[in-house]
Amino acid sequence: MATTIGRVVVKPSVRTTIADPNFKPKPNVAITELTDTQITNLQDGAVLTYDSNIEKFVVSPITQDNIDITNINGGGF
Repeated sequence: MATTIGRVVVKPSVRTTIADPNFKPKPNVAITELTDTQITNLQDGAVLTYDSNIEKFVVSPITQDNIDITNINGGGF
């Protein structure tokens, strides 16, 4: 028969610690340095959209096709 000696409550931490000794943070990363973006033909007012065919974010002009935003994920509003 098991004896109960107490209760444990595990709460998720709000902080994340990176313990990899090879980790070197790099501040001020340019968007062109990201591996999941294809940044070409930049123009004022352009937006980043996800292209599932190439699995990257690409630069797109604002058009009727992409201006109807119904859902925004992430960020603070």
